[in-house]
Amino acid sequence: MPRILYQTILGESFKQVPARIREMHTFARRAAGTANVWWGASAAARLICRLASLPQAQNHARLETSFADIDGGERWVRRFDGQPFMTDMIAGKDEAFPCMLERLGPFLFKMRVTASTSGIDLTPEHVFLGPVKIPKALAPRATGRERVEDDRYRLSVEVSFPLVGKVFGYEGTIEPCELVSDPEMA
Repeated sequence: MPRILYQTILGESFKQVPARIREMHTFARRAAGTANVWWGASAAARLICRLASLPQAQNHARLETSFADIDGGERWVRRFDGQPFMTDMIAGKDEAFPCMLERLGPFLFKMRVTASTSGIDLTPEHVFLGPVKIPKALAPRATGRERVEDDRYRLSVEVSFPLVGKVFGYEGTIEPCELVSDPEMA
């Protein structure tokens, strides 16, 4: 059964996204590739990374990502040279913009999902710590970007905190290595 999270969120605008990205979000059960992972330079950034058990900074890490169905969305488990990093992605409802809810530990990011012929961008509109909405001036920012370069699916993520600056991020390329169904049959 094809995955439908991004189609649910983006509706008709999903069709304008490059085919390589549409295939990743529709047919990949698992994907693999490589990524560079970085931590922010400040002591505060490194402390946040340690407390959140984020993957260690490294270049050319083997990246494996699995996508599993959960109620209303998907659980993404990324492993950077075996170090796990998990988030739950859920389709937002009743918003004035295409919305994805991304849960990372105690944080919930209400993300605007923007589709274009270049790819997909995710930018936070609201951030919650548990049930409490964090004022925008104090909220962490987690932005994501998906593109196709040299006919490869490329992703990048950057997390920053006010007063701390850049805290964590990664960028790399992945390719599907296990499909949920045969794309020719869908």
